[in-house]
Amino acid sequence: MSKIKVNSELLQLMDDYNLFMDSAKKIDTPLNVSKVKGNHRSSLYEEVDLISEENFGETSLVCEVRDKNKYNYSFQILTDSIKNRVISRFDEGNGTHKNNCDDIPLAEQMVTTPHFHRYDEKGRFIAYKTYELKQLGTTPIKIADGFKSFCSHLNISCNNNIEPTIEVVEAGALPLEFDNDPLNGINF
Repeated sequence: MSKIKVNSELLQLMDDYNLFMDSAKKIDTPLNVSKVKGNHRSSLYEEVDLISEENFGETSLVCEVRDKNKYNYSFQILTDSIKNRVISRFDEGNGTHKNNCDDIPLAEQMVTTPHFHRYDEKGRFIAYKTYELKQLGTTPIKIADGFKSFCSHLNISCNNNIEPTIEVVEAGALPLEFDNDPLNGINF
């Protein structure tokens, strides 16, 4: 496996990147994930503008729900400031990531999902777990809880200062959850 590449373009903007990543950011809520992804018909996605106190180009927040499975998703922050547009990511349900770097001890290089990604001071896109995620281990988390963790960790709120929420609804489907057992609740 090759070493993690250094993003030399981002290194030149590292101070601006860090200011942006640490700043308060806002989105409209709820984030409604309902569009079928063109290149992966079984996945849903949504992209919304991300507004920040610190400018780092045109930024957006993207959610992808793979195979319409609420335990296999990712959230990304994108910018037009660099060629590799992804500047932060949260992954759930898509396997282990390896931080293949000589200065990271071998025992700490494997990072299971769920995990975050962010550029480090050397310009490498590194996977890591927050304290909260370390406590979960590899326990899958529902998309609503993952979104809450993502927004909290990256200082994202709503324009009306309420906690951001997410809804995953396939276009043309009603967001109803129901029990298929017609006898549920009937005592015999």
